[in-house]
Order: sequence, then C-alpha cells, then structure tokens
Amino acid sequence: MRIIFSMLLSLCTLFVNAEQETIADPNQVLHSVAVNTFARIDADKQQLEEQPNYIKVIIEEELIPYFDYKYASYKVMGSHLKKTTKEQRDAFVVAFKSYLINAYGHILVEYDQQEIEILDNNHFKDKKIVSVPVRIRDKNNQVTQIAFKLRKNKKNGEWKVFDVIAEGISMLNTKQSEFNDLIYKQGIDHVIELLNKKNSEF
Repeated sequence: MRIIFSMLLSLCTLFVNAEQETIADPNQVLHSVAVNTFARIDADKQQLEEQPNYIKVIIEEELIPYFDYKYASYKVMGSHLKKTTKEQRDAFVVAFKSYLINAYGHILVEYDQQEIEILDNNHFKDKKIVSVPVRIRDKNNQVTQIAFKLRKNKKNGEWKVFDVIAEGISMLNTKQSEFNDLIYKQGIDHVIELLNKKNSEF
C-alpha cells in the first residue's frame, strides 16, 4: 500500500511540475491548449454530436484555465474601468468570460481535423507580452493565420492568453471599440445586460 501511495504521489508531483513548466513558457501554453482541447473534442465527438452545447464544458475545462479573461475584460472596459464599482467590474468579468466561452465554442464546434501549426516565439525571456503565430490548414489546403497574445503575470510568472488576432484583426480591440461608445452613452450596467442577453442567445 505504501509503494502504491508513493507512486501516486510521484505521478502527481511530475504532473504539477510539468504544468508549472508549461505555464512558465508561452509556447508550451499554446501547445498544451491545442493538444488538450482538440484531443478532448475528438474523444467526446459523439457527445458533441448529441449535445452541441457540451463544447462549453470542454472550453471551460481545457481552454479557460490558460486564458486571462479578467485582464481581457479590464482591457475591454478601457478608460471606463476606473469609473466602475467592484460589483460592476466583477459582473462584467463574469459576463465577458461567458461571452468568450460561447464565442470560442461557436468556432470550435466546427473543428474537423484541421492541421494546427504553432510557430514558437523564442524571444520571450525579458518580455511581459508576446505574440505566438498559429497556422490552421483545413482539408481544402486553405490556411488561416492566427496569433495568440500572451501576458506574463508579474507576481507568479505565469503566461496566459488574453487576445486572439485572426487575419490581423484583434478580438480584444474589436470588442473594446464595440463597447466603448456604449459604455460612454448608456453605462456599464447596460453593456453587462447586453452581454448577458447575447450569452443567452448563444
């Protein structure tokens, strides 16, 4: 019994160390996200066919842990952030996180064995924000260019994704432009309500 317990403890330690190494390297973060997410989609293909909404569970468990959705939410609020209360900020973060899950779910549910190529960025040692390019090739040999922007947390050294740039268009900048005028004219509570409405429509 002691031998089995020791083996399990060793396996857990190896897993934790591997996870820490992954989080400390922005390239490995993306490799982990890609491998884990697409492997999960393949493994749960039948359940996804029967329950398309199950993609949200996969994203919540496989992708969101590597995504700095709080930082992304604050960036979207931009200059309006300082004018909000803690309750409003928390509500916006929750709503925006759900929006991201729905948006990525809508994209990933269309996944059909596309070829993913991650072009490692090896110049991240002294940087706080880096961009890692990704090429997605479909069955018709069409290539989509995507770049993931990652930010290093200065407190714990972890790298997490906070923006996705598809064909040169930043998701974060697009959402910031979309919501900036709305927040200015109708307030943060209106935008939170709008996000919640969009989430329910997904």
